[in-house]
Amino acid sequence: MADVDNRRDYRGGGGYGGGRGYNKRKRNRGKPSPIAPLSHPPYLTSPHYPEDDDDHQGGGYGGYRNPRPRQEAPPGTKIRRGLLEIAEDPLRLADETAANIAKLAAENWEDEYVRDTFCTVALKLVVEQPFKIPFVAGVVLYANAENGDVAQEVLGRAGPQLQEVLEKGDWREVKLLLRFLACMAQLYEEDGVLPVLEELFNRAVDLQTGSQDDVVGIELVKVILLTIPYLLASAGEGEAVGTLQQKASEVLEKTDVVAGTAHPFEAMVDPYPDANEEGEKPMQAASVISLLQRQLQEEASNAWQLKCIPRVYVPKHPSPDANGDATEEETNGDAPKEFPKHPFPALTVPSTVSAGPRTLFPEIYFSLYADQEIASVPPTTNIASSILRDAILDTINLLDFNRNVVARLLSEIDCFFPPGTFVKRATAFDKLRDLQSANKPTWKPEDVAIDAIFGQIFQLPAPEHRLVYYHSLVTESCKIAPGAIAPSLGRAIRFLFRSVGEMDLEGGYRFMEWFAHHLSNFEFRWKWAEWYVSPSHFPQQ
Repeated sequence: MADVDNRRDYRGGGGYGGGRGYNKRKRNRGKPSPIAPLSHPPYLTSPHYPEDDDDHQGGGYGGYRNPRPRQEAPPGTKIRRGLLEIAEDPLRLADETAANIAKLAAENWEDEYVRDTFCTVALKLVVEQPFKIPFVAGVVLYANAENGDVAQEVLGRAGPQLQEVLEKGDWREVKLLLRFLACMAQLYEEDGVLPVLEELFNRAVDLQTGSQDDVVGIELVKVILLTIPYLLASAGEGEAVGTLQQKASEVLEKTDVVAGTAHPFEAMVDPYPDANEEGEKPMQAASVISLLQRQLQEEASNAWQLKCIPRVYVPKHPSPDANGDATEEETNGDAPKEFPKHPFPALTVPSTVSAGPRTLFPEIYFSLYADQEIASVPPTTNIASSILRDAILDTINLLDFNRNVVARLLSEIDCFFPPGTFVKRATAFDKLRDLQSANKPTWKPEDVAIDAIFGQIFQLPAPEHRLVYYHSLVTESCKIAPGAIAPSLGRAIRFLFRSVGEMDLEGGYRFMEWFAHHLSNFEFRWKWAEWYVSPSHFPQQ
């Protein structure tokens, strides 16, 4: 009792030092008050007076507090979040998401923060997350239908940025910005990006004429060939589409002069140099630029279907009723607005082309799964193989500072392409045979992603980043989706093990280093018994 009495005596202490003083309000919380206040002074209606808050919020004394109403985010914050997350949710239609973001931006375009946020985030996504370029372009097209100032501001900022990278020779960023402008082909009063592509081809011809060993000219032709599909897929409808297709075919005829000629350095970067005949190679390692040329020629003969490129912008057309009059929605003001046209940004291709910050070499299309009996990835005759591979490689090499984000994006690549392009994630390989016989899609998104990563690991003479970065992407992908990645990775390892004898010596070393690094992250678990070979198989030993 003495302890209790002493404790009570020393619990006071008032002032600023009474941390454990007697608090009548806390003691009486939850008990009925003999005199209920008729009104609350403003200074009492705060979290510091819980009994008054309870009574004021309708919970009564001893009741639960109602949650405070959340403050709605400002339009600029919503637009930023919407652009960053666009197309990542497979349950939301991309065109509806783009239209909602565009409407919010157009209605609040007078806000300086909205304008700066929209333009900055949109152009950053273009040069950092290539998967989202068609979707960002779709947002701009929808916004232009609501407010022409939106597209005008975006073009006003994209033009100087493209001019800057043209002068520096950063050809990857040139390619991405041209792709963005090509996806907005319906905006322009003139031909859009076609004159720029023709100027780039003229520079490529000059470089190739000056030296047969030139590689910058090949890079320029590659930029041209990878821009044409997006331009034609976004051309819209009407007579202008036929004219645009004809001009694109003329450009394609010109590029055949450069793309159809083998570069002297191609033999040096071939991953299978020891094969005497093409039939002995584990895969047909063709140059990327020659594959692109043949694929686009095949696509031109099929009326430029380009099924693998998403069409985000769906223009609204007037829908008269049976009598030819305007519908009720159009009468109430919901009719489609006039779609403003804008001049294409003024661009000048430098007469002296810079080689850029990266050392360029001819690229070989390296694949582990292509052109097999069951097509788990697009065949090399399909333009989808080049379009998918290019978008994946740019994403990998641009976001090297965050391998976790890259691995997540690679696990969700089916969200960024039209429905029906891929099978469902983690589909068993044995089921692909039945799907192929039923003429259904058989491309596995996991195989496409793993195929692109290994294309960088075995790129000669060296990939853009250190090999350990690509190793870590495989590891992170396995951690994110082990059930989907592990079977694909197992087939890749078996293919590499069988073909290591025909591979370049540097490629064999890279396979051993990656495999040792990968197994060290998973307790060295592997079916070693199946790799027992006779002593005559020296390369595998």
